[in-house]
Amino acid sequence: MNGEFYDTLNYQARAVTVMDAATGFVVYQNAQHQLMYPASVTKIMTALLVLEDVSDLSQEVIVSDRAVDLPYYAARMHLQAGDSMTVYEALYGLMLPSGNDIANALAEHVSGNIDSFVHKMNQRAAELGAANTRFVNPCGLPGDGQHVTAYDMALIMREAISHPVFVDIISTPQFVISPMESMPYGLRVTNTNRMIHTGLYEYNPAIVGGKTGFTNAAQHTLVSYANSGDNAFIISVLYASRDATFADTATLLDYALALPTINVFEAEGQYWQVPVKQEVNGELTEIATVSLVAKESLRLPVPIIMPTIRYELEIPAYIHAPVRIGETHGRKVFFMGDEQIAEIELTSSENVLRQIIPTYHSEVREVQRTTGTPLQLYTVMSALLITIISIMVVLGLMAALMRRRQRRIIMRRRRRLERAARYQAMYD
Repeated sequence: MNGEFYDTLNYQARAVTVMDAATGFVVYQNAQHQLMYPASVTKIMTALLVLEDVSDLSQEVIVSDRAVDLPYYAARMHLQAGDSMTVYEALYGLMLPSGNDIANALAEHVSGNIDSFVHKMNQRAAELGAANTRFVNPCGLPGDGQHVTAYDMALIMREAISHPVFVDIISTPQFVISPMESMPYGLRVTNTNRMIHTGLYEYNPAIVGGKTGFTNAAQHTLVSYANSGDNAFIISVLYASRDATFADTATLLDYALALPTINVFEAEGQYWQVPVKQEVNGELTEIATVSLVAKESLRLPVPIIMPTIRYELEIPAYIHAPVRIGETHGRKVFFMGDEQIAEIELTSSENVLRQIIPTYHSEVREVQRTTGTPLQLYTVMSALLITIISIMVVLGLMAALMRRRQRRIIMRRRRRLERAARYQAMYD
C-alpha cells in the first residue's frame, strides 16, 4: 500500500509490517518483503513448534552439553549441563530473558537434535506462507543463509498467538523458575520487552506482549501483539535502535488504531446450496442438498486510500455423503487488487447421512437405465415390496379366520352328535 497518507508516519526501522491479527490483512507496510536478519524474534517460531509438539508442558527438559555450547556474546540463562526444568518453565526462559541455551535445549527435547528441529522450523514457516524465511538455528544467532522478512515474522506471530499459553507467557513481566542443580534457589527471569512493564516510559497498555531481539547484523528487532479490545494487530519492526523499536511500534500502533473499520462482509443470511451425492450401483447420485454458511463476518480496519475489495467463492460442485454439521467445504477469499487480504471458511449447516440403498442385479440395472434414476427405482420397488407384504398379511389373517370358523363348525357338529347319542341311550 502506498500513498501520501502514509508518508506522514515517522519511524526509524528499515522494514515494518502492521497486520490485522484477526484476518492477516496488512494495514501498513514498508519493505515488508525485504530479506533481513531476525535475531531473537526467531524464538517465536521455536516457541510455536514446542507448543504444537508437546501436549504435556510438565515434561522435563534436560540441558545437554551441546545446548550450553554458545559463543561468548550470546544471551543465556547461565544453565549448566544436567540442569532440568519443565517445558512450561523453559518457555518462559525462552521468551522473557531470551535464553539461547534453553532454546537449544527445547529444540533437542522436541526433535532429538538441533538440526532436525531447524528443519521443522523451515518446514512450518513454509506452511504458514512465510516464503522468504530461512532459519539456521532455534535462537536467532548469526548464521550463513539466515533471513526473514517483517511480513513473514508477522505471519509466524499471528499463528503463535492462537495458543493461549503463548499469549500468557509474552504478557508476563517476570517469572520465577524452580530450583535446579546449578541454581538451588531458583531463577527469576525478566521480560526484555519494555512495553509491558507498567513503570517504564515505553509502557503501552494496548501491547499484550512480544519478542525482542538483537545482534550486530540484525540490530534491534521487535515483533509485538497488540489488542485494544476492538481491534488486534501484529506489528513487526526490523533493524532499528533499541529505543526506536519501542517508539516505532507505538507510532505504528497509533496509526492502526486510528483507522476506520468497515463491514466488508456480513455472514448472517448468506448461504450457498451444494448437492450431496453418494455412489449407487457404481454411479454418483444426488441424494440431498446442503447449505454452506460463512463461519464469520469480515470487518477490516482500512486505510484512507484503498482500492476496491473483491472476492472469489471456492465451492465444490458437490459433496460426498456423509456430511457433518460444521465441516469446512469451501471458502470466500477477499482480494485488494491482486493481493489476498482475508478468507472466510464456508461450513455445512446440517448433517446429511448416507442412504442405505440395496445393490440390484444386472437385469434390474438394465431396467433402471430405461425407467429412471436408482433412487426412483428404489422408491418404486420399495412401494411394491410393501404392497406385497401387505397382501400376504391380509391373506394370512383371512386364512386364520377361515380355520377358526371351521373349528367352530366341527365343534358344533360334535356336540349335536353327542346329545343325540345320549337321547338314544335314554330310550333304549
